[in-house]
Amino acid sequence: MRVLTPSRQLLKLDANDWKILSEIKDNARQPLTKIAEKVHLSRSAVEYRLKQMHQEQLITGYRTLINIHKLGYKSYHVFLDAHTPHEEKELLARAINADYVNALILYSGRYNLEISILAKDELDFLEKYAQLVDKIHFRKDLYLILLETISARVLPDKYIQKGQPKEKSFLTLKKKNNSSKLDLVDVKLLYSISKEAIKTYLSLAKELNVSKDALKYRLKKLEENGTILEYRPAINYSALGLSINAVLINLSQDTEKIKQFENFLKNEPSVLWSARTFGYYDYLLYVISQGLDEFHQTINNLKKQFAELIKNYEVLFAYEEVKYEFISKGMVEELSRKLK
Repeated sequence: MRVLTPSRQLLKLDANDWKILSEIKDNARQPLTKIAEKVHLSRSAVEYRLKQMHQEQLITGYRTLINIHKLGYKSYHVFLDAHTPHEEKELLARAINADYVNALILYSGRYNLEISILAKDELDFLEKYAQLVDKIHFRKDLYLILLETISARVLPDKYIQKGQPKEKSFLTLKKKNNSSKLDLVDVKLLYSISKEAIKTYLSLAKELNVSKDALKYRLKKLEENGTILEYRPAINYSALGLSINAVLINLSQDTEKIKQFENFLKNEPSVLWSARTFGYYDYLLYVISQGLDEFHQTINNLKKQFAELIKNYEVLFAYEEVKYEFISKGMVEELSRKLK
């Protein structure tokens, strides 16, 4: 569970802390000795500083970014406004416990919940969604199918101390789109490492009952074929005085200007994550900012540059991430039954 609004007591990092954080944001699985070499510190110093970041709850874990399309799944985002507080509480409990729900965010705004459901197709989604909201009343709901990720950052450069390495573009992290048939061990490996990206080769090998060499080969194969995209730390942005808000955008049809719009999303440091969607809205953005003034500056800049393109937009102010996984337990169970 992560709070998405700034904490009153902000964590203070020194130059060496920023060096370490900048290094692990793109690859959290690299050995401590390698990180130490890059940031010009001892291994023990890097280990101690990372431990402090955990204790201060700046880093809340490590996740593996999985390309769910490679596994035959899509992400369906539903935005809801429950009719009563009691029904919202009931829906929250169901979503937390539902194996097919991989993300759950609380908002203030027109919608108060965002629920991400992983499903094989639209019919599968509708069946799971009907089960989730059965006998729950809500004022309004909105469905969006996630088509393509446009940009994704762990922590934008503008919030990292000057002089540190620039963040890689999400597009550079994509591997060759080689086809690869997964087996049951691959699926179990993906689920295990998605929840804890820095598990050692030895612990993963023991867990999956394979040799260490076989485990390394499987991981390398999953990285090369684009099933595994990245190993990243889960950052508690509120500890740095940062907040995250969602923006839903509906565009007019203009191919050239839409390309410019997507380039803006890729290059705008305040856009933490953005995706093209199918539904009433065409794009979903998560915007990171240090205060409302900075957030409104980003929105105004967007509106100014694409005044004729943007038909309408909706802002949702996030305050808590209740659940977030890159693949869900239910998805793994479905794939496992299919592969047995």
